[in-house]
Amino acid sequence: MVQSDKICCLIDPASSNNSYFFKVMIPSHITEGFLNLAAQNHQNHIHSSGFKKGLAPLSYIQEHFKDHILKHLKDLGLKFFGINNLIKHIRIKKIVLAGDPELRDIEVDSTGNLTYVFEVYVPKEIYIQSWKYLPFRPVARKKYRDIDKQVTSFIQEEEAIQKNYNPEKGIQVGDWVLFKTWIIDRQKNPIFQENTEPVWLKIGDEEPDIEFQNIFLGKKVGETLHTKDSGIQRYFCENSYADYTFVIQIEDIVPTQYFSFDIFKQYFKIKNNKDLINKITEVFSFNNDISQRRIIAYEALGLIIRKNQIVLPDQAIITKRRQILYDLQSKSDFMVYKLDPDFDQNITNMAIRQLLDNVIVETIGYQDNISISNNDIKTILQFTQRPRFKDFLYFPFLKTQIQGQEFPVEYESLYHYALKEKSVNHIIHHLTKK
Repeated sequence: MVQSDKICCLIDPASSNNSYFFKVMIPSHITEGFLNLAAQNHQNHIHSSGFKKGLAPLSYIQEHFKDHILKHLKDLGLKFFGINNLIKHIRIKKIVLAGDPELRDIEVDSTGNLTYVFEVYVPKEIYIQSWKYLPFRPVARKKYRDIDKQVTSFIQEEEAIQKNYNPEKGIQVGDWVLFKTWIIDRQKNPIFQENTEPVWLKIGDEEPDIEFQNIFLGKKVGETLHTKDSGIQRYFCENSYADYTFVIQIEDIVPTQYFSFDIFKQYFKIKNNKDLINKITEVFSFNNDISQRRIIAYEALGLIIRKNQIVLPDQAIITKRRQILYDLQSKSDFMVYKLDPDFDQNITNMAIRQLLDNVIVETIGYQDNISISNNDIKTILQFTQRPRFKDFLYFPFLKTQIQGQEFPVEYESLYHYALKEKSVNHIIHHLTKK
């Protein structure tokens, strides 16, 4: 039962030492307006025996199509409230994870109180000593002069492009857009507006992305628009037909046309042009097809892992193995990998290392109170817009596509990702400073 009149997230008493069960609870006064609207929408579209289309009594719809209506509530509630509130609670409580949260159950009681139940695995043991004083020798950059020319040329080209950038053209293909969205009913009353969190969306360039292009192209920060576009309906009601009117309020844009060195310098605390060139060189200098930046990050985290004690729960390793195998199966050379006699052990080792990396950066990030600004998030998104700069991201970027179409990313998911990446930078900074 929901005890609060506000959305809340609580740790279930059934949690153990190796996993926590979280309940994100949304009270009925928040869901009530949507349940009524959903019933009205079904009334308009459902052909009911004995009634003309659109004339079935609302009470009849609410009784006989209850499962359909609740399915919409569960889908929308997860995107509007469930994921964001879970991740925010975990961050505020500084809970270190051993894997991604998994949705275990969704409950709706007779009064409309909505509850999402998530399970997250946590390390059995974490002991990290004074890591900042560990001896670390980062891999050196290649000394090719051509690298310096490439970096200087890149900076000059991007700066020239920025001078010609015209914000009056509004949102373009490839841009990242931050927006808030909520639903309005037939009387244009807002539903979920007070409790909504913003989302980030990349405007893709493939045919499936045309739906979101039609909504956003040419729009500017501060604009508000109404839409019933099928793309946003599918995002919120992924597996069922929906016909709601969404209000979209555009809050920020990360243009793909140019790269902002101003926020890049802030992100890495760069004070002069020499340091700027040296930092960018990290993703232009390669050793056996691996960038200097990626090698430094991998070895820095590896050093901390070797010098400290972290014990992972077996189930977390099994779950991570399953996720890695699922991702590998989509690759064309998956069967070649499987021919390796050490394939299973390699997958297990990979799963363990990925989990340990995550535990290290979250633990240090929380301990050292790493904070995230909006410009930090925008810098992360900039990295995804330049192929070479993606190597400044140590962890795999969030999955933004469903069946080849770009879909919104929850704000808290991206915030948490940015926190991990900034923690990696924090670790490298302390281990490499002279």
